[in-house]
Amino acid sequence: MTSLLRRPARAAAAVLTALALAAGVAGTTPALAATPRPVVPASVPVAAEALPGYVPANSCDPTAKPGTVALGKLLTATYPGTSYGISRTCGVDALPTSEHYDGRAVDWMNSVRDKKQAAQAKAVISWLTATDASGTTFANARRFGVMYVIWDGKIWGAYSAERGWRPYSSCADHPEKSWDSTCHRDHVHLSLSWAGAMGRTSGWTGQVAAPDYGPCRAKDLNWALPYAGPRSTPCPKYPRVTPPKGASATLKALTTYSGMRVRPGARGPVVKAVQKALGVTTTGTYGSATKTAVKKFQTAHDLGASGNVNTATWRALLKAHAPKAS
Repeated sequence: MTSLLRRPARAAAAVLTALALAAGVAGTTPALAATPRPVVPASVPVAAEALPGYVPANSCDPTAKPGTVALGKLLTATYPGTSYGISRTCGVDALPTSEHYDGRAVDWMNSVRDKKQAAQAKAVISWLTATDASGTTFANARRFGVMYVIWDGKIWGAYSAERGWRPYSSCADHPEKSWDSTCHRDHVHLSLSWAGAMGRTSGWTGQVAAPDYGPCRAKDLNWALPYAGPRSTPCPKYPRVTPPKGASATLKALTTYSGMRVRPGARGPVVKAVQKALGVTTTGTYGSATKTAVKKFQTAHDLGASGNVNTATWRALLKAHAPKAS
């Protein structure tokens, strides 16, 4: 991971030294023309990646990925005073619904209610979706692996670019300020492809990256293990795993989070589910008592006593709490 982090970081540093050279995008309004744009490195090739397909989140590894960090830094360096966030605790949602769980989504903080910030957000969106001098449509979205953008109650997907901007959720019915976070009116959400998140796209490396479909989940589990390397083929599509009839509350919770890698230091609902299944105090924090209980369970079921809840441990936990046959 160290080498992966260095490569986009070096590229980002080169980009940031050239920020003063940022130019406006043709066709923008005078107000936006005065707003700077991020600078594309001089090393980018004329060729660009295909528009990223939709590869949804399916794992729990919220560690910020190198390309995601580099994009966040590029945005905040171009627009001083702004900030960004990447990671989110897994398990808040029943299923992996956000690329924040994979460490491949940036929330760049700008408010539509602030004139300057709204102009900055529009400038970045224009920069991502503009056609470049060689005629490549959505050129920077391709070169930085931007899979989709949500801003001001609307969503644009690279995987369905022909549809343009579409209403996001029920935001059109909720203009009130209390909905600003849900409707992405106080931040721009940018989800990245795996190639973009790992910093392998041409915007960082100067070389066109191959598609990367990331980790795949097992058919009998709801979550995949964390990213371990590029995958050139799409994952099989399986229906969501549901608990069997007569399942206890413990089994229902285990089924919801099944497959998620859990290890010391983890927090959240998934840890509580494992703790309850093992009879440990449900603190929601994976500490020494939880690790001891996991190792004891693994030993009793002839599994390697790693202390990490891995695929084999999930299957043993689900089997141990399955309804007893009549």
